Amino acid sequence: SQHRAPSGTPAPVRVVVVDDHEMVRMGLRALLSRFPSIEVVGEAGDVDGAVQAAKASNPDVVLLDIRLGSESGLDVCRRFQDE
Repeated sequence: SQHRAPSGTPAPVRVVVVDDHEMVRMGLRALLSRFPSIEVVGEAGDVDGAVQAAKASNPDVVLLDIRLGSESGLDVCRRFQDE
């Protein structure tokens, strides 16, 4: 079932952006903010930050870079499974 805002309209899709490059995160946030049906609720630049941001914001979607410095987006997915 889709989340609903108090007005009864569909609530925006809640997104966390994860990329180790701040400029990429800023660009994605700017792009996604143009869509009223999307709300960026968090961002992170590494695996630990991604897990923390997801826990703190309970997103619908995590937009995840596959390469995060010395770690990978797959490490984030594994951490989600372990939590």
